[in-house]
Amino acid sequence: MPAETERLRQVVDELFHDRLRVTRRDLYSAAAADIHVPAETLALLNEIPEGSYSRGEMLEAIEGAVRDRDEAERETRPERIVALEDTAEAERAIIGDTTLNALIQGPSGPPPDAPPFREPGE
Repeated sequence: MPAETERLRQVVDELFHDRLRVTRRDLYSAAAADIHVPAETLALLNEIPEGSYSRGEMLEAIEGAVRDRDEAERETRPERIVALEDTAEAERAIIGDTTLNALIQGPSGPPPDAPPFREPGE
């Protein structure tokens, strides 16, 4: 389990100390009462299906919820934007003594479909 859920593992151990099975609700109540369990981890418990679990099943369900959350975050993470100065092209421009402006690819001047510019009063 990741470090963020390490305290949750301790709560699970304490909860199963004298019980063979617990429900997700039991775990949530115990975790919410522990000030060392972060709110993000409590929210993770909502991803675990309702039901009665053995200790191993509960730990597996928690790990599955962590994996699912991590996969969802990877899918929604935006593509990293890299500054022009940090690209390989910029490095080559420095070596070849080329200005960075030469690397910027974009149209110079107005777009082709723009109306012609006229001075005021024309």
